[in-house]
Amino acid sequence: MQDKLTEYEKVLRELSGRVGEADADIIRGVLERADLPDADETIADSTAILSVEPDTVSELSGEEDEAASGGAGSTGALDRTEEDFTREGAKPTGYIGKNSDITWMQRLRQENKYGEGTSAQDANQERLCEISGPSFRSSMNQNMSNIALPEADEGFTVQDSSYHLNDLSIFAYESVAPYEMPTNEDARMLFNTYMSRVHPAFPIVGRMNLRNQFFKFMSKNGSQQPPRKWLAIINLIFAIAAKYSHLIQAEWASDERDHVIYFTRARMLAITDETVFSHPDLQMIQILGLMSYYLMSIDQIHRAWCLTGMAIRSSIALGLNMRNDSAELSNNLKEVRYRVWWSLYTIEHRLCGMTGRVSCIIDDHCTCPLPVPVLEEDFDTPLGQKLLSKDHQQGGRAPSSNAQTPPAASNHSSRSGSNAKAEVWSPSTAQSMQASSDPTLEWAKDVRPNMALYFLHLVQACRLMQASFHRLYSPTAVKARWSDMQFRMKELNEQLDSWYRKLPTAFDFRRNQRDKDFTEPRLALGFLYYSIKMVIHRPCLCRLDRKLPTQTAKSQQFNHSAATTCVRSAQEQLALIPDVPNAVGFLKVGPWTTILHNLVQSVTVLMLEISFRTHHMPEQADEILDSAKKATRWLHALGEENLAAARAWQLCNTMLRDAAAKIGRSVEDIPDKPPRAAVHGVDDVSMETGSSSTQQGSFSQHGQDYGSSFLPPTSMSMSGMPMPAMTGFLDSMTAYDQFYSMSGGNIDPTHMQFGQGPTDAEMSFMDQFTEHRPDHLGHRGNHGGRLGFS
Repeated sequence: MQDKLTEYEKVLRELSGRVGEADADIIRGVLERADLPDADETIADSTAILSVEPDTVSELSGEEDEAASGGAGSTGALDRTEEDFTREGAKPTGYIGKNSDITWMQRLRQENKYGEGTSAQDANQERLCEISGPSFRSSMNQNMSNIALPEADEGFTVQDSSYHLNDLSIFAYESVAPYEMPTNEDARMLFNTYMSRVHPAFPIVGRMNLRNQFFKFMSKNGSQQPPRKWLAIINLIFAIAAKYSHLIQAEWASDERDHVIYFTRARMLAITDETVFSHPDLQMIQILGLMSYYLMSIDQIHRAWCLTGMAIRSSIALGLNMRNDSAELSNNLKEVRYRVWWSLYTIEHRLCGMTGRVSCIIDDHCTCPLPVPVLEEDFDTPLGQKLLSKDHQQGGRAPSSNAQTPPAASNHSSRSGSNAKAEVWSPSTAQSMQASSDPTLEWAKDVRPNMALYFLHLVQACRLMQASFHRLYSPTAVKARWSDMQFRMKELNEQLDSWYRKLPTAFDFRRNQRDKDFTEPRLALGFLYYSIKMVIHRPCLCRLDRKLPTQTAKSQQFNHSAATTCVRSAQEQLALIPDVPNAVGFLKVGPWTTILHNLVQSVTVLMLEISFRTHHMPEQADEILDSAKKATRWLHALGEENLAAARAWQLCNTMLRDAAAKIGRSVEDIPDKPPRAAVHGVDDVSMETGSSSTQQGSFSQHGQDYGSSFLPPTSMSMSGMPMPAMTGFLDSMTAYDQFYSMSGGNIDPTHMQFGQGPTDAEMSFMDQFTEHRPDHLGHRGNHGGRLGFS
């Protein structure tokens, strides 16, 4: 009967958010009356309780069901800042939220110093709790927002725990000619490398169309001048690929700072003093997205997060977040738009995970169909046309039909008679759950594994990541009961495991597979899976037995299980890579832009458990320490060529030694000398202090300088925006316009004169090409697995 009542209350609370206001008031009134038993019922209940064993009584009531006990976990009380982020020293890093690995590291440093409290102030409050008893403890979280907060303790600011390179300059002001291009050989290597190592997981450009345009342009040796925005896109592709080439120590890599020159050219070509006031267009959205990806690749996550927000705002202004039912566009062209949106969606949530900041995307307002798991060259196949059809856009591919989570604020009542208020559901999320709370992707089950299918599963994982941030780390989460938080963790974990079960066998990262064709998606999805797993269970990785000492046995068991799951997820994530570090080998086949974040996240979780004296897993203390040392060795290996990794190693090396001392273990078998990048600063991309001749000379070794004669015409001056081109199908700029459909036209691009500015025409394929894809340079001879990377 008790279980039935609990289930009925849950259903009523769910329905209260999906009905009219009058009906919702009736439901709430019924629930409130149910929470207030009459005198006869009270006597009967008390008599029954007296006849029950004490252990059973504890199962009916616990501190986890008290109002606003949701802040008892590691996420802490209501979001607030303990330092002034407007001061000069804090600006490069900015505010970092609860779900960021940087905040976790900050908590670890405080844990190592203060013990069980998360800061000096919280430690004092913990002692007050022990003195004052449960009555003060139950109200502490509610009152914490009213306590005057001091400046952050010295040595424990966010900046002190940040390993990213936000404090370094990214500008090269001297001797950068915006229209200079590298040699044909270098340009082709950079372009092909980008398409093989970046585009599959970030298809923000139309690969087939852009590839054809690029090779036509390079064959002209600079005799034709394409639009500035098109050149900016190409230079950003060069910049990302150049950075990657240095990380993998490619033989064909040029000057170690050439990526900053390419980025500076793109900035000069695309960003002017009128850009912020101009109406958004699709090419500018691509440019902002590529800039964000480049900045993320050089560990400038603060700047990357800000630019991604601009790109998403512009995308929403053009309706890219919605399904397009225009009769004037083919389904192929609509899909290119959809992929732009989902590319921005994935990078937004990756950056939100790194920074802990709130996303500017609300899933309830996104009706953009999920990306089709078909490569661009296969769009015209029967399967491609079937999945691209309007029926699939409105049906199987609709986000609401593939809901990764039930409503973001679903409520759970752990027992009958609770006085907690039901959380509010929006009608759209309620309909989303009704459509499908267990995504099966049945419409994509017949697709053979390919990189487009990988992107689809990546998008689904990022949607679940966003739901985890919102439901567990938002300011409203701490106002819930701790039992509600436990239910959310359980629900999110089940949805994540459901996502894993839907992966094709070729993408199954838990299997040791001989197939090397999909090593990259296996590693990328595996790291993301365990990362989300840690985020979901992180709230339980603390001493909840001290914060909520009168929990029921069932609640204590859940807390312990979730904490061990968090720690084991960190261990399993590290098990995906070899014990002996091989940084170059991994970067050639793994998620090279996010590996540093993943390693820091996992080692911080392990060090937290060690700092708690392996309270949750005392018998596995040595195994946990070995995994932490493995991650630290990998950070040291990556730090040989990456300054951010070197900084992360310096932080983790110190904190691991402090934490290991708490369990009486030694870490003398990990490297103690700083990696090369920490000594030489190889990633300092600033070129402001370099001499003009040196910078230009170093780049000219691999560049093709078109000289002063190759200058922009007056209609595309550096101080203003490009003049709008003449409208009509015969605009000469369409030869380099990704967003204009030339189907049915008979223009010969080789005879065009480039004297006008680019158009703002919409995205499309220019042609359908049949050339074979270039070799995957990033994969050539660099396949890897758990046993090692060759």
